[in-house]
Amino acid sequence: MKRFISFGSIEQFSTVVKNVKRTAQFVSYNEETKEVIVDKDAKMPVVTATGSEKIHGTNAAVCYSEPDGFWVQSRKNIITPEKDNAGCAFVAYENKDAWMEIILALADEYDINLKENIISVYYEWAGGNIQKNACVSGYKKSAFIFQFFKVSPVEPQTDSKGEETAKWLETGYNYDCEFSWVWIDNVEANIYNVMNFPHYEIEIDFERPDIATNKLIDLVENTIETESPLGKALGLEKMTGEGVVVTFEHKGNIYRFKAKGEKHAKGSGKVKTLKPVDEELENKKIKFVNEVACQEFRLDQMFTEIQNSKYNGDVMEMSNKDIGDYLRLVVNDVIKEHSSDMAKEGLEPKMINGMISKVARSYFMDRLNTEQM
Repeated sequence: MKRFISFGSIEQFSTVVKNVKRTAQFVSYNEETKEVIVDKDAKMPVVTATGSEKIHGTNAAVCYSEPDGFWVQSRKNIITPEKDNAGCAFVAYENKDAWMEIILALADEYDINLKENIISVYYEWAGGNIQKNACVSGYKKSAFIFQFFKVSPVEPQTDSKGEETAKWLETGYNYDCEFSWVWIDNVEANIYNVMNFPHYEIEIDFERPDIATNKLIDLVENTIETESPLGKALGLEKMTGEGVVVTFEHKGNIYRFKAKGEKHAKGSGKVKTLKPVDEELENKKIKFVNEVACQEFRLDQMFTEIQNSKYNGDVMEMSNKDIGDYLRLVVNDVIKEHSSDMAKEGLEPKMINGMISKVARSYFMDRLNTEQM
């Protein structure tokens, strides 16, 4: 029986940073106590993400499995030529043969059993009058396939978190069994692939996501908004691009977020855009934390104070339950001794307390583990 296969949401960058941090820190889950074990000192990953131009249209998908056949979806519903969305289903069924070639090619490339699995190929349905002020406004209505497609079991399955089991794979294949990667499309049927247009590699260090923020702002403002590279590739001149969709994989999860420009934000109170980060200020904060606040003598002194005041010098009695008291001692000592230095650098406690706590926490746990061995 045909069922709706969700694409999920495209988040804001700030939400993705939080989610990646949560995943990186996750250690285990205790089924009996329902306790989540985390490592707050875990190093954040560095990933290479792909940015493709955001196309202002409407989200769609074609889906297929052998038991259920072929169907078309909008963002939230299964659609048909009789109950359509901007002509999307009508055109998809007219081009069913072209879509099935794509689906079967992907199934063959990844050895997907279509008797047991559903392939969902997601795309932006854009062009014509689907959306105003888009990079492909006025162009013939077309499908722009995304970088990843979804594989879902025909019989719904859920994991330990209650989420439906599925996997995401790239919409490409090795041509003629050679090491020549091809992003799948069918231009004759007006089915394009966003990866066959200009796209961009973006390194994101989740220890310093602010640096990626400024890179993205520069890309949107000085490349995408100036004149849409995708529109230009289709022969459309002087079209304003909306922004980029950034996609990457980490620990088996696919993350997506969008970065929009100010030109599309004007006149709308709903559009969220990235705000530039003051890298000079960020570097001041890092330098102060590393060179002043978290010098080893201070971290050692506060460790010893906890050891003596609470446990009469017996380090074996200390545990990670003392971290809260330890961090308060470190932060308070920094404010007491270096308030004037902070003021000269334009820093306030709330700007750096979290950074100090992260370094101090790591020191505390390393010291505790070493001395209790």
